[in-house]
Amino acid sequence: MNINKIITSLTKLGKFLVHVVYPNRCACCSQVIYFHQQLCDTCEAHLPLIPDGICPSCEKPHKECRCYQRTRFAYTAPFFYKETVKDGIVTLKEGDTTHGLSFFADQMAEAVTRRFGDHFDGIVYVPITAKKLQKRGYNQSRLLAKALGKRLNLPVLDKALVKLYETNDQHNSSVFLRKGNVFGVFEADEKLVAGKHLLLVDDVITTGVTMDECGKMLLIRGCEEVCGIAIASAVNRVRQKPKHRYRKIQPQEYLDHIF
Repeated sequence: MNINKIITSLTKLGKFLVHVVYPNRCACCSQVIYFHQQLCDTCEAHLPLIPDGICPSCEKPHKECRCYQRTRFAYTAPFFYKETVKDGIVTLKEGDTTHGLSFFADQMAEAVTRRFGDHFDGIVYVPITAKKLQKRGYNQSRLLAKALGKRLNLPVLDKALVKLYETNDQHNSSVFLRKGNVFGVFEADEKLVAGKHLLLVDDVITTGVTMDECGKMLLIRGCEEVCGIAIASAVNRVRQKPKHRYRKIQPQEYLDHIF
């Protein structure tokens, strides 16, 4: 029997035995799946993929998109933040488990190569404070950056970005409060970032405010280019047209109302 076939058979047997003891789980719903799978059939059929040429923020074609007026640098994501992917990110962030890390890193690596190419010097990630790190035990953005670095063969610059103090949770705040919430809370190390083309990693892009602030500090400290990548992007509802039309108030009517 060929030695290569023996090695292949033993490898498959080893993976099977590991799967029996530590069953493989779907990256999105955590259901037990076969050891060669990353997703269950249901989640794979309902992935909210962002089509090529579509803005991850407003869902418009790039030619019609004006989101560049809101962000200071380009960013991309393989998925929209909804359905099965949303469940997987919440599990990664709050479930104290990383079984979805490999799948999400694979998809992020493909999105980076497709959108930006392979000219980066390194990877940085959105940091959290030491207090939150101690409470949670890990920073999911750092885990994603490490996994992405292995796939893109890029170093992760752990000390390049720091968060100076704790802030309120962003997910319950409006876009305007989010801007004030993160203003001035990040700092970048000029010695590590100056003159470099860097990839900035986070788990989710919602309004883009956190990434904007991190990117701003990197650019201020001499970074040549910053491109953002996340697992998913939430559609930016701020730029959508309001559902209701508001009646225009005449000047005299306004004065009557005041006095």
